[in-house]
Amino acid sequence: MIELREKYFEPGLNEKFIKGDLFKLDWCNELDTTLPTLLVVAGVFQYFHEKDVAEFIENIKDIFENAELIFDAANRFGNIYCNFYVKRTGNKSARMYFYIDDVEKFAQKVNCQLIECRGFYNDALRMLDKKVGLYSRAAMRIADNRKNTMILHLKI
Repeated sequence: MIELREKYFEPGLNEKFIKGDLFKLDWCNELDTTLPTLLVVAGVFQYFHEKDVAEFIENIKDIFENAELIFDAANRFGNIYCNFYVKRTGNKSARMYFYIDDVEKFAQKVNCQLIECRGFYNDALRMLDKKVGLYSRAAMRIADNRKNTMILHLKI
């Protein structure tokens, strides 16, 4: 993924693309872990099990002195829904496992402070307004209202 990002995007100010296995954490050696850090893990965790995600969060807490983590997740229903549609595309290798039904409980489990939990589509709905069909807008609103899809922000 990083090779594709490098091909099409330039890193922003104070942003760095790093290749490596997210869970092995050797990529942390390329960063000054004493600086305030925002880790954004987008579209990744759902393909792993909760145990792996929780262990990752616990491990990065030991490495970074002052960091926050933003990531996307679904609840159990959202996860079932996503897996159903991915399977319909014929893709059998993209099974999603990780989901969060209770964001406060998850934050406590990984010993982090929950800063924010927002709907995944909030900003998209405002930007797209009437540029998407009624069904899509309704599905996006329902997904956000039921926390079928969400973006979490944790202080780690």
